[in-house]
Amino acid sequence: MLARLAFAEMLIDQGKPAMVILDDALAYSDPERMERMFDVLAQAAAKMQILILTCREDLFARLGGTEIKLMRDSVFV
Repeated sequence: MLARLAFAEMLIDQGKPAMVILDDALAYSDPERMERMFDVLAQAAAKMQILILTCREDLFARLGGTEIKLMRDSVFV
């Protein structure tokens, strides 16, 4: 996750658009590491767009942002 954020930041520093997509990147993290990564994500979100795909929306809700739920035949915002 940190490497992806670093590459995106390098692109942004070069004037190129970048975003980071994370697919349950923190699924197996312990609570302490999760808190540290949330701080990193919050700082990175000030510079770039971050899309987090997760089935643990309760943990990520406190990061803010727009939550999109995908249902079988529809998209709900």
